[in-house]
Amino acid sequence: VDDARGSGARVVAGGSRFNPDGRQGYFYEPTVLADVSEGMRIVDEEQFGPVIPVLRYRDVDEAVTRANATDFGLGGSVWTNDLTRGAEIAAQLQAGVRGVNAHPGSGPGTP
Repeated sequence: VDDARGSGARVVAGGSRFNPDGRQGYFYEPTVLADVSEGMRIVDEEQFGPVIPVLRYRDVDEAVTRANATDFGLGGSVWTNDLTRGAEIAAQLQAGVRGVNAHPGSGPGTP
């Protein structure tokens, strides 16, 4: 998050350590970042944490093309109020698992 801020990202929500009871730990607030783009580590590198970069796109075709241009692809999701259209778009994602209005999960037996 600090690197993203240094590259021009704007923290919309969260963005700091989370210690509700004062104990030490490695907890971080769920964080939403805006004003991000390809070329920023938060977008280009696989990150594990409660942080989501929000990228703008002109149309759905551009969004799908950009999503499929990554070297990563364990899972992808489409968020929409039109479930039929969401399923059509999700089917275009080159990802191991895909979801509509949900982050894809895996079970304990998944390799």
